[in-house]
Amino acid sequence: MEEEKVRGKAELTGWPAKAWSLLSATRSESPLIQCITNFVSMDLMANTLLSAGASPAMIHTADEIPDFTPHARALCINVGTLSADWLPAMKLAAQFASQSGKPWVLDPVAAGASGFRLKACLELVELKPTVIRGNASEGVDSSHESTDAVEAAKSLAEASGAIVAVSGAVDIVTDGRELLVLTMGCP
Repeated sequence: MEEEKVRGKAELTGWPAKAWSLLSATRSESPLIQCITNFVSMDLMANTLLSAGASPAMIHTADEIPDFTPHARALCINVGTLSADWLPAMKLAAQFASQSGKPWVLDPVAAGASGFRLKACLELVELKPTVIRGNASEGVDSSHESTDAVEAAKSLAEASGAIVAVSGAVDIVTDGRELLVLTMGCP
């Protein structure tokens, strides 16, 4: 049994091998990841990063951004509970990350739900996120599937220069040219 486990790990190739290598590096380096995320997912985000071996910091006050963000290895911005008070910090942190070449992820939750939210998300996209991550649709009353968003995801990736990931029953990831389809998602 132990021999099978060792042999199985030794035979990893392609993207599983790369994924394992990146996870192992994360666990050994424990990178500081700044998260400006909504109250609904704050604990989940922190615990997920901790389980991957990262060191999460939920820093969302604009006054702290100049001192803190330059020390973070990456940034995650989720606009789920977007407010006029948090938006300046989001934009400032994204500017720091972009200018220093650090990866950052934008989750433009419900981007089209209001004019304020759409404008904020478009301004954040202009700050060149590395990854834009979202759902094709959100909410219990939605009838859209992630596969409905393939062309929109490709267009957004081409226009923004970001990798676009759309989750759902079928997860899709694209850089605008190539498309990765994963069929083990959750509706």
